[in-house]
Amino acid sequence: MEILTLKTFKAVVDEEGIKGAADKLHTVQSNITNRIKKLEKELNTKLFNLVGRKLHLTPSGQQLCEYADKILQLEYQATSAILSNKGSYELIVGMPETFAAVHMPLALKQLKQNHSHIRTRIYTDTSEKLVHAVLNNRVDCAAIGCVANNENLVVLPILKEELVMVTPLDSDFSPVIFVRDEGCGYRKHALHWQQNSGHENDELMIMSSADGILGCVAAGLGYTIIGENMVTGSRYEKSLMMIPVKHGSKHIQLSVIYRKGSPLESGVLTLAKLLTQ
Repeated sequence: MEILTLKTFKAVVDEEGIKGAADKLHTVQSNITNRIKKLEKELNTKLFNLVGRKLHLTPSGQQLCEYADKILQLEYQATSAILSNKGSYELIVGMPETFAAVHMPLALKQLKQNHSHIRTRIYTDTSEKLVHAVLNNRVDCAAIGCVANNENLVVLPILKEELVMVTPLDSDFSPVIFVRDEGCGYRKHALHWQQNSGHENDELMIMSSADGILGCVAAGLGYTIIGENMVTGSRYEKSLMMIPVKHGSKHIQLSVIYRKGSPLESGVLTLAKLLTQ
């Protein structure tokens, strides 16, 4: 049973299909199919059942999935430990794009200047997807804006950001609330505010970036609920007005998460400390 085969099996499980696994592993779908067939032949059991258009784990597949998690975690820990013991190592840091733009640059600059043995590589996604990325060892740690309740994770609170209602400076705007995609920490707070502030009938508009949202709000197309730091220093700041929220949570807690027992814990703690300063 090869590590690559187990990674392929886990990718099919995590991505819920052959195509997603192929995209994740940067290979063609036929390679994924052949590896799964080879694994089933080796174990003399069926690992997936096709129900409709979706693959579902068989009881044997579920059992293998539990062992695959442990084996791949050990493989990750062994590789990370050996690389970190060499004195210089790479730390893959996950974060939402908004966090990368606002909070991370100064911390990364200080890390490069004062801890040159730690090289960083950035991976961006929504907060919810980053939790899964940490659990599946796609990143070594992640900065998130959502709650991460998992016994395998260490959660380090780093920042509390004030939530504000953002409107055009002239206060003339349409009853449309702009939010980010599913999995964004700000989105959850915005929708909760909408339901508790008498704006539940306002139209919901989804944008792929915070910059796009602020541009639409500045143009009078609607409003948003977002972190104050997303507005301060943005190119639209002078065209916007910020009002502290009065319904629901008034702050969003930003945290750094990593897996328990990570060999790169010292690097994660160093980065987290820089982010709190």
